[in-house]
Amino acid sequence: MTINAHTHGASTSEAGLHHSERRPAANPGAAHSGTGLGGNSVALIVQEHCPDMLAAAGVVIEHLDAQAGTWQFSADAGQTWRGIRTDLINRPGNLGLALDRDARLRVLPFGGHRVTGARVAFHTVQRSHGQGNGSYRAYASEDRDGGSRTVTLVLSLAAINGAPPAVHVPRPRNKRAMVQRAAAAATAAAGSALSGAMVMA
Repeated sequence: MTINAHTHGASTSEAGLHHSERRPAANPGAAHSGTGLGGNSVALIVQEHCPDMLAAAGVVIEHLDAQAGTWQFSADAGQTWRGIRTDLINRPGNLGLALDRDARLRVLPFGGHRVTGARVAFHTVQRSHGQGNGSYRAYASEDRDGGSRTVTLVLSLAAINGAPPAVHVPRPRNKRAMVQRAAAAATAAAGSALSGAMVMA
């Protein structure tokens, strides 16, 4: 039996459910804040949005919202990115993308397409995928290791792509203040020169 548990910023702990859906609390402006594009790690996504789940060595991605944009993953901390075959994992049949906990995930929205949330379905695994990290593999629909169940999240782009990098913006220079400081310095210098001249005289 499949049960969709809709939550808003809260977690569910029904260990007996095989499938659950979680909708994190709305984040104002989230539709426009997913410009980090550095991607969040699998471990961070699970930790922040599934706090009741046991620590896992990785996940198997079962479904990604293909309408949200082009999905990519990185197995080397964001140095290189590879496209994800959503046509493979979203079609009928149990074929998913194996990712270790340190792998990063991101989605590049289609141009002119407003995205408020993207659906991600996965289940956790307790053993590292090893050399299979980033590969497509068949998975069991029932009787998984550790009783892992499919979890569906509806995430904002910022929750997937990470926050935009901090940008240092220099403070605007006040031209009037700069002129005044320069004039004061020039007056002080002139005063010192005049005082020296008087002493010599």
